[in-house]
Amino acid sequence: MKNLKDYPRDEWMEAADACDLCGAVYQVRVNWVDDTGCFGDVVYRISHTDECPERWESVLEEGEETDYAGWEIMDNPFTFRGKQYYPLKSRANIGPCLECGKLIIGVPLILFIDEGKGGELDFCWSCAEKLGILKELTVKETGGEIFEAGGG
Repeated sequence: MKNLKDYPRDEWMEAADACDLCGAVYQVRVNWVDDTGCFGDVVYRISHTDECPERWESVLEEGEETDYAGWEIMDNPFTFRGKQYYPLKSRANIGPCLECGKLIIGVPLILFIDEGKGGELDFCWSCAEKLGILKELTVKETGGEIFEAGGG
């Protein structure tokens, strides 16, 4: 599991997110990392197609936005669907997808382990779909919390 310090600095990378309307992919660049190597500042951008309604409604409009990124990982791995992941014990606004490793600009799919006491598994929506997680989830109107089907 990589920390923020392990991502290239001052180099644009493809993020895990894309526009739902035009498919344009976000790009992200790590600008600064703190002494722990876990947290820092990133800049992200997106170039919507000319026809995309988001291009005209977006605050970014081809610009760049800065945000806080980073995470800390739990000491022990957690096995989910036969694969071991190191859960996140804390995460800033932008963090990694535990499957593909790309940084997630928007909202990840978060699976809490033991109600969050055991950390969380964060996935981008593309990986969540590829892993079949979305088929097994049920959203309950309980303050925005998501539970596994049959769980509670």
